[in-house]
Amino acid sequence: MFFGYDLKEILTFPFKDAEARKFLLIGGLISIAAFFIPILPYFILYGYAVIIVKQVLNGESPHMVPWEDWGGMFKDGAKLFGVRIIFGLPIIIFAMPLMLGGIAMPFIAEGLNSADAEAFVAIFSIIMVGSMCIIIPLSIPLAVLIPAAEIHNVDKDDFTAAFRFKEWWPILRANLGGFIVAFGIYYAVSMIFAIVMQLLFVTIILACLAFILIPAMTIYITLVMYVTVAIAYRDGKAKLAQTELTSQTI
Repeated sequence: MFFGYDLKEILTFPFKDAEARKFLLIGGLISIAAFFIPILPYFILYGYAVIIVKQVLNGESPHMVPWEDWGGMFKDGAKLFGVRIIFGLPIIIFAMPLMLGGIAMPFIAEGLNSADAEAFVAIFSIIMVGSMCIIIPLSIPLAVLIPAAEIHNVDKDDFTAAFRFKEWWPILRANLGGFIVAFGIYYAVSMIFAIVMQLLFVTIILACLAFILIPAMTIYITLVMYVTVAIAYRDGKAKLAQTELTSQTI
């Protein structure tokens, strides 16, 4: 156990047996579709994650299930995706000008003389650094807040529940450490995969495996992230109920 998390179960359930590996492969194929079809395949992936989250909230051990009820998965995944996008709007607002500026910068600089180009690059660099100084402090708390809101949306089966802060904030506060550990587990797994990918790109032959591994990692990391947060939410809910019961008894 790691701070109340059974890491062996969390990290191995997606490929625990042949049946689980088959369902994980299907998730990988859907992830591949995301290379060609924007956004929509992620609705399905998130919808599948919702099924696993509900298992955890019901006190079950997470386990892979058949990819059925595609319409239901699409709907649930769209709600989850919508919650993440809305909560992430502050970061998107600050990041979008940087992305557009980075794309336009070569074209703008091409029409300037060397002195003006240097000044333009210097100004853009200052803006980029300033924006990052805002984005990074925003992203850290959002990395904990967003999953709590998402799981509350799943728990209540209501999109608007994610924005009823007074409902899920006490749950988050009751197990804040658990939510932080959940983020740490997800972040560590993501970093390990990032290192693996960097090693693969060292050679052209191994880099060819990226087309297979990236989709597999996408569904795997998604499942690990939502299972750990679902556990944090479930435990937070239990701790809150126990606190309220104790207060009533006193």
